[in-house]
Amino acid sequence: MHKFWTYFSQWHKQARKFTWCLKKRGLGRASCYGITREYCGRRFAQKPPERMEQCRRVLADEINVNTSGLGQNVVRMFNNYTSCFQSYRQRVDANCTDLLRKAIADHRLRATKVVRATMNSMRPLLRALPDLRVIQLVRDPRAVTLSRYRFSGSGRGAYTERVRKQQSPFVAEATLYCHHATADIRSRLALEREFPGRVMLMRYEDVIANPEQRFRDIYKLLDEPIPKSTLQQMENKASRGQRRNLTTKWQKVLTLTDQAEIARRCSEFFRLIGVSPGEIPAISTTPTYKRGKSLKPRPTPAVSRVA
Repeated sequence: MHKFWTYFSQWHKQARKFTWCLKKRGLGRASCYGITREYCGRRFAQKPPERMEQCRRVLADEINVNTSGLGQNVVRMFNNYTSCFQSYRQRVDANCTDLLRKAIADHRLRATKVVRATMNSMRPLLRALPDLRVIQLVRDPRAVTLSRYRFSGSGRGAYTERVRKQQSPFVAEATLYCHHATADIRSRLALEREFPGRVMLMRYEDVIANPEQRFRDIYKLLDEPIPKSTLQQMENKASRGQRRNLTTKWQKVLTLTDQAEIARRCSEFFRLIGVSPGEIPAISTTPTYKRGKSLKPRPTPAVSRVA
């Protein structure tokens, strides 16, 4: 049970009785996450990739921690983590889970947004649930890095926080994003071959630019007619994104040097999604790299195209 169930309960309106139950019973947050924090890291990319992969495999039961050859303290830590969640799950099941099951059963179509799940983790779900459809949403890494930088430290990979001040934090964050997103895209391509007609790629920029067509594509994947009210609501949300220039703000903040370097480092990402990083004109700027503060760009007249 992740704390976001109650942190963002306004986005789970159909399951409001379930989230209310969690809060009432004091089950909104599980303390179990802290057990593995020192060894596995508190945040994404806080530990070396090898350690993160080891933690993932143990926590996903892909390897038996008791026969893994890890030290006794590490084995005890993982076993305590498992026991903690088993106890927590029993309390949630005893008090609240039926409310969630009813909310799910009462709706024929159910959708959920997941941020940390990988495309590889979708394979067992696709095998077990014939009606499941998966949409992989990707975004221009130059927009992603700006969004993460402006959001807060919790939205960035931990290693980018340790980049020396004279280096661009935008390039470091975009590199991290593209490294993982590219691997995920390859996994999705394999899933498309294994489960034809059940997996789709969607670009954020395409949704903002042509929301009606993209949402029709989604409902075609579901083999369902699109409700007019749903289409209108989604078009209204997309129009707000258009007015806020969400797909092009990075042009006014990232320097041409940063833009070109990100395009170079993310070349495989762009190739796999069939987009040239130079399709959108880039605006030269002089950005401010002050951590934790708003970025106020000072645009210059120069206009170029990222190679």
